[in-house]
Amino acid sequence: MKVLLLGSNGQLGSDIVKIFKDSKIELIKYTRKSFDVLENKINFPKVDYIINCISYHKTDECEDFPDKSFKINSSFVYELAKYCELNDITLFHISTDYVFDGNKKTPYNEEEIPNPLNIYGLSKFAGEKAIQNYLNKYFIFRVSSLFGEAGASGKGGNFVETMINLAKKEVPLKIISDQYMVPTHTLDIARVIKFFIENQIDEYGIYHVVSDGSCSWYDFTKEIFKQINLNYNLDKTTYKDYKTKAIRPKYSVLDNRKLLKYYKMSHWKKALREYLRIKGYN
Repeated sequence: MKVLLLGSNGQLGSDIVKIFKDSKIELIKYTRKSFDVLENKINFPKVDYIINCISYHKTDECEDFPDKSFKINSSFVYELAKYCELNDITLFHISTDYVFDGNKKTPYNEEEIPNPLNIYGLSKFAGEKAIQNYLNKYFIFRVSSLFGEAGASGKGGNFVETMINLAKKEVPLKIISDQYMVPTHTLDIARVIKFFIENQIDEYGIYHVVSDGSCSWYDFTKEIFKQINLNYNLDKTTYKDYKTKAIRPKYSVLDNRKLLKYYKMSHWKKALREYLRIKGYN
C-alpha cells in the first residue's frame, strides 16, 4: 500500500511522518516546496491514498490575500479531488472548525450547515464542497486549535509555545475568556489517519477529529502553565474587546461522537500533557 503525504514538513505533516515511521505502508513525502500548489499542476506517483495537509491558514492574512486563499484552499483542492477520482485514490483532506459561525452554544456535529465568518473559513468550506461534488472516496477531517511538535509553518510555532515564551519574557498576557474551542494535538490526528488507512475504513465523509472536551483560550493557557509549574498571572479579556482583522467564531467546539465508532480521542488536557512531555517540559 502506498500513501502520498502533501505538506510533510508542516505541523500535522511532521507528526504523520513520525506515526508512519515504523509502518509497513510506504509513505511518499511531498513538502510544500516540492511543487507549486498555486499552479494546480498535479502529477503524482500512483498511490492508494493522498493525505492533503497543505493549507493557507494565516487567518488574518487571508483577508488581505483572498485570491491566494482560494487558490490553495479551494482551487487546488478541486483539482486534487478530480485527480483522485480519475485515478481511484482515496483522499484525506484537513479542514477546520472555522467553517462555522460560532452562534451556537452546543458542539457542532458533521450534519450542521457551515456558515463561515472569514475568508479562511470560506475558502476551506469551498474546498470541502469541491471534494464532496467531484470525489466519491474521501475523508474530510475538520480539526481545531492545533498544537504539534513542529509548530505551524509561517506562524512561528503554536499557541502553547507562544504563551510559554511570552510568559518567560514576562510579557503581560490578556487572554480571551469567552471564546471556546477544542485544543487538539496533531499527533492524535496523525494516529486517526493511520488507523483509518491500516483498517481500510470505507465509511467516507466528514469527521470531526478533535480532542474530547472544550475550553476557552484563557482556560487553555492556565492549564498550560499549570502542567509545567509556571506561576504567571494572566489577565482576562473578552471576545468583543480582542480585535482582529478576521472575525473568528466565538464558539467553534466540534462534536467528535461520529468518530467514536472507530477511534477514541484523548481529552485535551491529556493530549497537552503528552505534547509537553515530548517537548521536554515535564
